[in-house]
Amino acid sequence: MLTWGDVRRWDPAAIGRVADALNDGCAKIIAANDDVEAMARFTGWTGDAATAAATRGASLTSTLERLVAEASAVRRGAHEVQIALDRIVAFVRETDELAHRNGLAIGAGGEISVGVPRPDQARVRAELADRVEQGLRRATDVDADFADILRRALRGEITEQCGSTLAQAADAGAAQSGLSIIGPPENGTPGDNKAWWASLSDTAKVALLQGNPGLVGNLDGIPAADRDAANRAVLASEIARLQGDPKLKGLEAIQQRLDRSEPQAFLLGLDTSGDGKAIVSAGNPDTAANVATYVPGTGSELAKIGGDLNRSDKMWAAATTSGSPSTAVITWLGYDAPNEITDAASDKYADGGKAALAQFQDGLRETHQGSPSHNTVLGHSYGTTVVGHAAGDGGLAADELVFVASPGVGAHDVSELHLDGVNQDEIGEHVHATVAEHDMINLANVEIAGYDPILGQDPADAEFGGQVFTSAPGTDGWGGYSTEAHSEYWEDNNPSLRNIGLIIAGKPAS
Repeated sequence: MLTWGDVRRWDPAAIGRVADALNDGCAKIIAANDDVEAMARFTGWTGDAATAAATRGASLTSTLERLVAEASAVRRGAHEVQIALDRIVAFVRETDELAHRNGLAIGAGGEISVGVPRPDQARVRAELADRVEQGLRRATDVDADFADILRRALRGEITEQCGSTLAQAADAGAAQSGLSIIGPPENGTPGDNKAWWASLSDTAKVALLQGNPGLVGNLDGIPAADRDAANRAVLASEIARLQGDPKLKGLEAIQQRLDRSEPQAFLLGLDTSGDGKAIVSAGNPDTAANVATYVPGTGSELAKIGGDLNRSDKMWAAATTSGSPSTAVITWLGYDAPNEITDAASDKYADGGKAALAQFQDGLRETHQGSPSHNTVLGHSYGTTVVGHAAGDGGLAADELVFVASPGVGAHDVSELHLDGVNQDEIGEHVHATVAEHDMINLANVEIAGYDPILGQDPADAEFGGQVFTSAPGTDGWGGYSTEAHSEYWEDNNPSLRNIGLIIAGKPAS
């Protein structure tokens, strides 16, 4: 039975060296493929001796194919196990550090003792006990996975369909080394996806992240760190594939953001079909106390995502300045946005994106660690319409809604919006809106002959029933309105940015 002390002593690099040695050996044998095949061919030689030699040569060739297949299976298994061990050893190290920071220590057998008495150690001890149990369970699973691969190789079970060359034998062996992994539930909820992912061993998770990252990266209910690992692999391949494509600019902007460390970014979704979609978080939403999802509006597409990423970084900084202890701000370009202002007169884009937004928010709740986070969903321009439609259909898993420069949210007043966990008679206290005096969007919010505007009532109207917060007037223009004012809410000196930070931090705006 594995102990905490055993796992502490694990050396993932040693497994890596085994994989490297097996890979080198296989490569040398495969390079001699022609010579190996020649052992069974003796052109022009006939008779009993020739037959015996050919039989012996064929036997040697078959043995080498089997050995190459088995070695390739163990090599691939060792590689996947090394990555799984890296994850587990890092988890053990983090757990030991958590204990040390709180005046506690974890013994070799997993027992938790007090080094320096401090307040609130009971809560930390309970968390440590859970982490020790989880770490040992994961370690046991990985140990069993690798033992199974080794047993199959030693028993000669990785020998079928090896192909006609040593290289094909190696490929067949590697393919047979993987664990039997059942895929995610079809059309599963975030809760279903979370349960499926939790049921997999670390080795199986690594195998999927390495071999089929596209399957994992866009599943709501999968932890942010794992989605990020999968999507980074997809991002690298798409950057290589889409040279010369306009979307490449957006992919490179995402890569540049991932390369910056403050705050750490997580790539939670990526789809390069059509105009493209992407979900990028500034900060880890699974551990942050305050989590905001930003939904951009008309004209948003993958090629232009750089500007939206910059806005999210500014909101992260504003929330941090406002006293948020830990924050994640997510750029959610997870829907097909209208390309032109004329397209934005229809609510079909909002109806097309509302279910995906609602499911994403459900996923954030499923994967969050510890106490529930304070979640805000913020839309800009047509993004507010998407948010409003999502909140109007049965409820959105959020604590606050923020509408910036809205053309309408599909509702006449706050009573038609719903937030999971917020009493309906208090909904007005959790809906916030602003619009700049000179923003051209004001022209879309004109009530004609007593009827609401096309996309619904302006949420910044006092009669809507929400909390209206201050923005700068914005750039003046023809007739008192400008398109520039529509994009100035994130300017450093605009009070709207400070107010957004306060809302994300769970504090009153002004």
